[in-house]
Parts: sequence; structure tokens; C-alpha cells
Amino acid sequence: MTSLENYEEIMALQRQMASRVVQENEMDLQLKLLDIINDLVKNKQQQVQKAKVFTIAEMEGIADEQCARLLQSLDDLGYIRIVGAYVKRA
Repeated sequence: MTSLENYEEIMALQRQMASRVVQENEMDLQLKLLDIINDLVKNKQQQVQKAKVFTIAEMEGIADEQCARLLQSLDDLGYIRIVGAYVKRA
């Protein structure tokens, strides 16, 4: 194996590791947002204003655009339901 092949293999591994770190960070943020929603919504019949979720998420260090993306992701995954200006557990 040449040094160029070694270098390319190392770079490929580095890209894989970086991708995993990004995925884990995304999952951590999704879990944090789910915790916020679960604290605000005690049962599946209740709902909370998205604005309140954004406010608390911002206090937890999650920016508004990141929060919007995470909410949509959680909705797409079926963990929550976004109904107009409200969020409810699925």
C-alpha cells in the first residue's frame, strides 16, 4: 500500500468520523427538544405554542432556525405533530 493510498484511507475514515459526530449532535439536539416538549405537554391531548418551545429552546442554547429544523425533523419522524402554531406529542 502506497503512502497516497494510506492518506486516502485515513481521509475517508476522518470523513466518516466527522459525519458520525454531526449525526450524534443532531440526535442530542432532537432529544433535548423532545425533553422540552415533554416537560410542556404532559399528555397526548395537550398542545403547546411553538413560540413557547422556541423560547425555552433558545434558553437551552438552540437557535431559532435550528429549532425550526429540529421540530420539522421530529414531525417527519412521527415523534411530534405540528398543528399550525402548536406542537403536540404524537
